[in-house]
This record gives sequence, structure tokens and C-alpha cells, in this order.
Amino acid sequence: MRVESICIVGGGSAGWMSAALLSHEHPDLEIALIESDNIKPIGVGESTLQHFNRFLKRLELKDEDWMPSCNATYKASIRFKNFRDGKGEAFQYPFGDMDREGDMDRMDTWIMRFFELQCMYGKDKYPPEDFAQFINRQTYLADAGIMAREMPGILDREESNWDLDNDTSYHLNADKFGEYLRDNIAVPNGVHHIKGDVHNIIRTPEGYIKSVITLDGGCISADLFIDCTGFRSLLLETHMGVDFVPFNDMLFNDSALVTHIDYKDKETEMVPYTDCVALSNGWVYNIPMWNNIGTGYVYSSKYINECEAELEFREYLNDQDCQLMPIKIKHGRHDVAWTKNVVGIGLAYGFLEPLESTGLMTTHENLILLSDTLSQRDRIVTKHDRDVFNHQTEKIIESMKNFVTLHYTLSCRDDTQYWRDCTETIEFGKFEHGINEATLIGLNDYRNLLDSLEMKTWESDNMGEGTIYITAGMGIRPISEAFFKEKRSHEEGALQAVKDAHQAYQKDKEIMLDWVSKQPSHYEYLKEHIYV
Repeated sequence: MRVESICIVGGGSAGWMSAALLSHEHPDLEIALIESDNIKPIGVGESTLQHFNRFLKRLELKDEDWMPSCNATYKASIRFKNFRDGKGEAFQYPFGDMDREGDMDRMDTWIMRFFELQCMYGKDKYPPEDFAQFINRQTYLADAGIMAREMPGILDREESNWDLDNDTSYHLNADKFGEYLRDNIAVPNGVHHIKGDVHNIIRTPEGYIKSVITLDGGCISADLFIDCTGFRSLLLETHMGVDFVPFNDMLFNDSALVTHIDYKDKETEMVPYTDCVALSNGWVYNIPMWNNIGTGYVYSSKYINECEAELEFREYLNDQDCQLMPIKIKHGRHDVAWTKNVVGIGLAYGFLEPLESTGLMTTHENLILLSDTLSQRDRIVTKHDRDVFNHQTEKIIESMKNFVTLHYTLSCRDDTQYWRDCTETIEFGKFEHGINEATLIGLNDYRNLLDSLEMKTWESDNMGEGTIYITAGMGIRPISEAFFKEKRSHEEGALQAVKDAHQAYQKDKEIMLDWVSKQPSHYEYLKEHIYV
């Protein structure tokens, strides 16, 4: 099949992201987008991951171009509060490259230093919450609520590896982002914007979609159809019959109450991280955008009903008057993302709860993959191309499913039945390798633990850095005090190396705390550089 024309069914962020990227990278394609006036977008804030920068760069967009139109702010990290013990503890998952001191060439050696420091100086001096700060100095920036273009080098290095353009992501209004792409890229590129509701389809004898019929009698034909109809999955599931594979055996949260709240003090509340706070039967997200804060309680209806969830959420917000919108979450993915000449993008293909900001990520990563697939052989597509695409899209969402599940299974909480079930009933045997294959002795075995959970990213073999932040923040350690004493007590050189690391870290901590105290707040930085 050679693709000369594309019909995108559905607008919103997924639809217009599809139209923008494909019209930008394939300017000779005939593209139409059908959007219904009767289906309203959810309209809550959206938190992204670093991968979002790939999409922006493919569209050649600069921050100052689009951020003001989308109420966007920067995001340097994700903070998790009350996930480990439920007693006010919080740890960061910062973006960007990990740091290491001096000639510490092996990253795993520097990672191990933190756990050795815990053994030598105690967990009061080096609590799990400090791991991210020890490994990645971007944590200081997030904790202090600041933003900066440059960061001082670590100790003996003149330059840091901090890069604002690559080491941050964004908080944004996803619907406004879709509108920006529509008005500034897609439509100017010649995408035909059709208002209407799809009523039926016409198939070829082989089962491909030939055209879609709208309620007003319109007929739109194309070689390739992209389903961006959200959870309805109108083309992929309803018309093409692709089965849905639920994730509810591993991800319990199936409901959310969402709203927007006004700032009381932008200087302190507009932090450059997504704040995730665990409650009794789920968790609350806080996404600080330019104009307000998007927030919502993501919970499991198996353990708490909507009225109970509302009472708990309003108590958390200390707000009895804000309007809450209920949302049902459809966890899972379809068996394939691409069947015959229909591709599901965004929610139409699959969705994970928003704990790791994966909503837009699967959208833009699958879109980039689709665009690259069309480019490979001058838009000629065969079963081989569809099979490769489906393998990769499945790998992305399955990898993230396992990663998100880890945030619950590693918790130490047992204060409600929800948390007891999260930590005791999820079968790790569903992963490729069982967790029992890994023992927590030494870094190699720590890495084996990560491998056993399939937490490495799909795009590199980098030890699954995100998983290391989560496991360390949850209190998982690859060595015990007894093991450290057994292996290190008679090695004066090894003990001195740990002591040197302690001195180096304390010195660098002093430098960084002094530096952040002199930087503008995230809010002030945005006012000066973006919202001018």
C-alpha cells in the first residue's frame, strides 16, 4: 500500500498533533481532519516527560513560540509524597543526566557510593529522599522552585551537564496546545479541517476502510485513517474490531475527580515539578501551569466511591466550592495499534493512569514512529512495517505499565486495604522474569532487580535511570550495613573512597544551596523569558 492521503478522525491534542507532525514532515500528503462539535475535550492540565522535546524539535518549535499560547511552564522533576510510608516523606525523580564526581567514570560506582554512605553514616544523614540530590543536581533546582539557563559545574568540572533545552519538560494545557498546532502549523500546511460526526464507514472487500461517512452525508476517502477518538476508539476498536487488553490486574485506579484551582502565591506555588501526593485510595496530582493549577484525585472505585473520594479530595484541597469533574479511566492498550489501514493514536490506542505523565508521551512517540515508518520507503507500507510498528508501540506502553506499577508495589504503606493490595496482590510473575531471581547484594544484583522488572527504557540500555530513582526513593538498597562491614571494613582504600565521597558531596551541597538562593524563582524566570 502506498499512502498518498490520510484522514484523521478526532481533534483534540492527539488529532492536531498528528496533523501538525505529518503535514510538516510529509508536505505532499493530502491530509484531512474530521472533528466533532458534539464531543468536548477533557480540558485539564497535562504534564509531559523529556521525550516531549523530541516532538517539539521535529516541528522546529522554540519555547517562546508556543508556551505563552498554552499556559505552559517548565518541569524539571516529578515529586512523590507519601508513597513510601505515608508519613510526609517526599522524594524527587529529576530529569537530565546523572552527575558524578571527578574521575568517577563508571556511573554505577557513583550510584553505589550513596548506599555505602548510608551504611557508613546512617540513613538519618543519608535518607532515601537524598538519593536524587546526590546523583542529579537538577534536584536542587526543583526543590528550590527555581529555573535557570546555566548551572555551576560539579566540584572540579568547570561546566555542568545541565541543559535547559533537553533536561526539562513542560506543564501545559493540552487542549490549547492542540489549538496552537491547528492554527499555526496544520491548517497553514494545508490540512483540511472538516466539522462533522462520523456516522458510518465504507470498506473494501479486503476489510480496509475506503471512506468514512459523516452524519450530514459527507464522504471522506483516504489511504490511511488515524483514529484519535479517545477512549471510544471509534475506528480501531468499534469498526475494525481490535480487542482491548486491560491493565486492571496491575493498575487499580480507574476513576478521577479533576479541577483547576487559582494560585494564592505564584512565587512559591509555581514549582518546576509535578507534585504527586498519595492519599488513602490513590493519589493527587498538582500541575502548576501559568494561569492556574490543574489538580485531580486519581483513585480506585473498588475501594472508595465517588462521594467518599470527593470528601477526601476536598479536604486535601481545603476547598468546598470548586467544581469537580468525574472521569472514568480506561487502563490498557489495544492488541495492535495498526491494523490494515487504521492506526490508533493517543487514547484510541491505549492509556496508563497519569502517575508518570505518560498520556501525551505515548501519543507523540507513536506519532514520531508513524512518521518515520512512512518515510522509510517513500510511504510504501506492507505487513512488515505494520508488524514492526505494533511491536514497538506495544513495547513502549508495556514498559511504562511496569514502571508505573512499581510505584505501588514498592510502597511500605499498609494503612488501607488499597495499599495492602497494591503491595501484596500484584503478581510479579507477569513480568518476563520473576522478582525472586534478583537478590539485593551488590550493584550487579541491584541492576538484576531492575532487569527482572523490565524497567529499562525502550530506547536505550541505560540501567533504567527512572527506576533507580523510584526504587531508591522507596528505600530499596542493594547492600546492607552488615554486607558493607563484611566487604569494606578491612579495605582502607575503599573506606577512604567513601569518606572522600562524603566530603565531596557535602562541599557540593554547600555550593548548590548557595547558588539556588541567588536564582530567580520559576515564576520570575518565565516572566522574563517566556511571558514577556
